Amino acid sequence: MIQKISHVIMNIFFEMSTYGERAKNIYNPQDLTEHYRGELVYSTLDGVYIAANYSDISYTIEAYKYRSDRQHVWEYVDLLARIVEKYDLLSHDDIALVSVPMHWSRYMIRGFNHIDLLTSWLSYRLWIHKIKPIRAYWTHRQSKLSKMKRMKNREHAFVLRSGILPPKTVILIDDIISTGSTANSCAKILKSAGVEKVYGVFIASNQ
Repeated sequence: MIQKISHVIMNIFFEMSTYGERAKNIYNPQDLTEHYRGELVYSTLDGVYIAANYSDISYTIEAYKYRSDRQHVWEYVDLLARIVEKYDLLSHDDIALVSVPMHWSRYMIRGFNHIDLLTSWLSYRLWIHKIKPIRAYWTHRQSKLSKMKRMKNREHAFVLRSGILPPKTVILIDDIISTGSTANSCAKILKSAGVEKVYGVFIASNQ
């Protein structure tokens, strides 16, 4: 009942969000899933799905991520929902959304978890459960590192939470994918807990 009420509220927000309509008129990002399939390293992931090129929407992502401009969440929910629906990722029975976790220190600096917020609204939009089976250790920021150092930096960045039984299929949500090291590390942890399929869905790629 609560989820149904939330779904109605979510739809109202989307209808009322004039910013969201404006954003769609500013740019119409191309689905880059097929383009990046051969360029990203995702051996642990069972699929990579990307809504846009980072250069097309870098300003709004940075505003949302680093300046807490939360109005952008509506356009990102719309982008990711279209990707999930286009590739029929909800066809599995035992499935849930999982956001790439943020370390508490970054939460304290930014004041909110931008991926967790995005995943929560996407959960309501798609009528699919969201769970938080993994947590993050502190690591250096990926954007400041080389490709090889990024992969090394994420080797032991995440750990499984106790007491959470993951589903057979997970849709892993994050904002940006470059080398795929973060998503791969999350997928490895999830599969060690019994998850059979992990599909990564991202707002953008900066490869």
